Amino acid sequence: MLASQRHLFSIPDDVTYLDAAYMSPIPKSAAEAGMRGVQVKAAPWDMTIGSYYDEVERARELAASFIGATADDIAVIPATSYGIAVAAANVPVPAGSVILMMDNEHTSHRYAWYELAKQKDARVVTVQRQPDEPWGAALVAAIHGSQAPVSVVAGTIVHWFEGTSVDIEAVARATHAAGASLVMDGTQWVGAVPFDVAQVRPDFLSFATYKFLLGPYRLAFLYAGKTFQDQGRPIEFHSWNRVGGERSDFYLETMPDYLPGARRFDMGERSDFAVLPIAIRSLELLQGWGGAAVYERLAHLNRLIWQEAEQRGFSGPPQDLRAGHISVVELGSRYRDDLARRLKEHKAFVTVRGTKMRVTPHVYNEEQDIVRLFDLLETLTS
Repeated sequence: MLASQRHLFSIPDDVTYLDAAYMSPIPKSAAEAGMRGVQVKAAPWDMTIGSYYDEVERARELAASFIGATADDIAVIPATSYGIAVAAANVPVPAGSVILMMDNEHTSHRYAWYELAKQKDARVVTVQRQPDEPWGAALVAAIHGSQAPVSVVAGTIVHWFEGTSVDIEAVARATHAAGASLVMDGTQWVGAVPFDVAQVRPDFLSFATYKFLLGPYRLAFLYAGKTFQDQGRPIEFHSWNRVGGERSDFYLETMPDYLPGARRFDMGERSDFAVLPIAIRSLELLQGWGGAAVYERLAHLNRLIWQEAEQRGFSGPPQDLRAGHISVVELGSRYRDDLARRLKEHKAFVTVRGTKMRVTPHVYNEEQDIVRLFDLLETLTS
């Protein structure tokens, strides 16, 4: 099994950081790459046209490798919500149809659909589930039982707030059978869980880098299915995603053709000379460890979380519903309003929302981090 990689990160010995689903630290080598990248803008007289293209294409290629895609399938974007907005601008939504999503879906994968429904005279339906019912089964039942045509299903493989898994392959089969579009948010799992777009066939999959991909803030990627690569409409317009946009006389004539694949959806100013090197180095490290090895490590750490939690009387979702890389522990009557603050005072970092505590380790964590967290928790809630 992959060992802890804490030595590659600048995490002080007295810090217990178990909050990757909020924001991960970046590796030391990625921070150094970012500092070198800043110097590119410090000396613009040394820049070449390659400065605008080479790192963009390397980042695109690396991002694709985490979801079983190719570089042509990937657009470079600033945020998950940007990718969802691109999807909303392209998927067909007839009047009277419904857009399905899980109850309490993340806002980056929620608000765009309400806006689109208003524009198209459609309706958003939030799917509920019973306490022991899998989310995948609830979504499939909602698709099959819908009285109105289903136009879009907002999908993912884990409920961001509950830490419960979603059988996305079953959801995808039902979505495709209904003739609907499957749009996915991968921010809470790409980089942590192996995934293959060829198996699921989403129309769009948007994912940021600042969580499980160990990357920078303000950078994300968008997978687009083949149909939208050929016919999709971007939400902003510039020369960098156009054939011939690199020419010195690009401004002399209008260039109507887009670059191949999903590049038509690239954001403006995609060549961020400081941000891209950070992402590239982090993605290279993750790729070197291998997706299966990273997931094995995270699943091991999450099993330890549940072992410690249950031994100390805490609960959570039924075992068969738990995601392998995220643990959401129910604190119940032992919740304290000042718990998050007091944990931080002891340099232990998790996300506490109401009575739920989300614990999300990554490769920089050691087994002792988990024991220390629960030792602190028992002291602070007794």
